[in-house]
Amino acid sequence: MGTVMRITVWAQRDATEEVLGARRVYESLDARLSHYKADSEINRLEAGRETRVSRELFTVLEFARRLWLRSGGVFDVTVRGRTVGFQHVMLGRGTVTLAAEGVQLDLGGIAKGFANDCASNYLRRRGLGRHLLAASGDVLVWDEPPGAAGWRVGFQNTERVLRRRAVSTSGNTYQPGHIVDPRSGERVMKQETVTVIAPDSMTADALATAMWILKPGEREALARQYQGVELISA
Repeated sequence: MGTVMRITVWAQRDATEEVLGARRVYESLDARLSHYKADSEINRLEAGRETRVSRELFTVLEFARRLWLRSGGVFDVTVRGRTVGFQHVMLGRGTVTLAAEGVQLDLGGIAKGFANDCASNYLRRRGLGRHLLAASGDVLVWDEPPGAAGWRVGFQNTERVLRRRAVSTSGNTYQPGHIVDPRSGERVMKQETVTVIAPDSMTADALATAMWILKPGEREALARQYQGVELISA
């Protein structure tokens, strides 16, 4: 997905096998959801052909479609292609059809968060609830280490102690112009930074991207449609 994934686990036993398993979760999702890989699942989709896809890809696209509708088209995973608009992505029962030529998917604003959630679920199923997962600007923390109130997470020159929460930050600090406004097709160059804290990493990741494009008043309206979301801008 074009970034480095970090796995931090607190355990009272050797957790090497589980950490490697969480790494394999990331690698599996990278092979399916990354547009950087020519043979990834999203890059194998063809215009006009109904394709049965993995549960993971379908889950991400269902969430992306809801956010596309709720954000008035601001969050759109089709901005990579010549033809832009989620209305050209048809979701069936576990199937996806690109209904127009030139549609290409870019899940860069949502896939890293989803990968964090999947890796966290994997670790928790194996009894390792005390962990921190980081995929670039997307951080997910679960149960706190012994003697601590939570995990210390830094963002926007501040720090918060968090437990069972996800944090995602969007802005132009490190990659100017990497986010495109689908309404205009132009790269967003403003210097503002937006951070979203949410109950899960996919929600935080996707909302941070959408919130950064939206105007302040529009952000609050969108945030109210999701439970447990906190918005911080600077």
